[in-house]
Amino acid sequence: MADQYKVTSVTGFGTRIVDSIKGIGFGILLFLASFGVLYWNEGRVDLSQIAKSAIEVDSSKAAPAEANGKLVSTNGKITSTETLGDDLYLVPGKYLAQDRKVEMYAWVEKSSSKSTKNTGGSETTSTDYTYNKEWTSVPSDSGNFKVPEGHANPIKGIADSRKTVATAKIGNLDLDMSNIELPAFTAVMVNDTNIKVKDNAKISGNYVFVTGSASTGTVDQPQLGDMRITYTAIKQDIDATVFGKLDGSKLIPYVDAGKDNAKLYRIFTAGGTDAAIGQLSGEHNTMSWILRAVGFLMMWFGLSALFGPISTLLDVLPFFGSLSRAMIGVVTFVVSLVLSIATILVSMIAHNIYAVIGTAVVLVVGSIVVLKMKGKKGAATA
Repeated sequence: MADQYKVTSVTGFGTRIVDSIKGIGFGILLFLASFGVLYWNEGRVDLSQIAKSAIEVDSSKAAPAEANGKLVSTNGKITSTETLGDDLYLVPGKYLAQDRKVEMYAWVEKSSSKSTKNTGGSETTSTDYTYNKEWTSVPSDSGNFKVPEGHANPIKGIADSRKTVATAKIGNLDLDMSNIELPAFTAVMVNDTNIKVKDNAKISGNYVFVTGSASTGTVDQPQLGDMRITYTAIKQDIDATVFGKLDGSKLIPYVDAGKDNAKLYRIFTAGGTDAAIGQLSGEHNTMSWILRAVGFLMMWFGLSALFGPISTLLDVLPFFGSLSRAMIGVVTFVVSLVLSIATILVSMIAHNIYAVIGTAVVLVVGSIVVLKMKGKKGAATA
């Protein structure tokens, strides 16, 4: 059963006014920064466009001399002479990379707050703190809890880890596994063959379950300090597509100095070169929309903060304060949306030299046409 505590505080009208005035500075910074985020986002390098220029080579044959020093793509199986384990429970096997995730059964603090504006401008805030024991990969330091008494967490005894083999090959080409970007890891199904348990550890489902020194817990009924471990990995002999710079008989990171030193050195496992390029394009588009949304929200919140003192002053009568916030929110939303769209369009043009030239030509031609029309109209009038 959860432990619950309530903390109530009252912030005076004067303090709230001072805080809202301080918020103006933060709002200005947020508003200005939003333009930088939106502008920078439209100029980000699309790695899929770089990948389209790659020379495709056959990994099972000697690479052509003209491809040396250039960006290439190749397909084949990735192998290594090394084996990989985690030095604890996972038996060394034919993995290219291996990840160990450790969760501990620990106290977790959650909080929720509710604020009420009072007549006269003060504000009452009630915060509920709830403490439950849950599985977490990052146990909190109990000293930072609002109510640390009775919620002490032990130290997580086993750390997460990730390992990769030092070297691997795709066909005849060597790969530097410490620098290459890896594909998604897949779950390792633990069993008596690939797991060697010891001390207070045992296999339970797809976990290696490790009990505390005096614990009698299980995965289904754990006790404070118990741990459960899962493994994910990238197996050897996977069919893959790799992009990188050809350097003799090996692939190394490709860096495009002409495009903000964009780096492409990556393993893909889904469907060949065209699928890899499509994945890069999809990732770029998704991130572009995320950053556009972030820029818009920064602009909206920044503008809203500029008018914070007005709403705070009107909180003398809470109804008028709430009404002003709603009106300010609507107006700043529309203004931010228009400014964001305009900034995005201008940024798209500014980052595209052809668009810049085209826009300049249109403006010049338009100006000439307008001036000629005015000249003809003036002559006709005379």
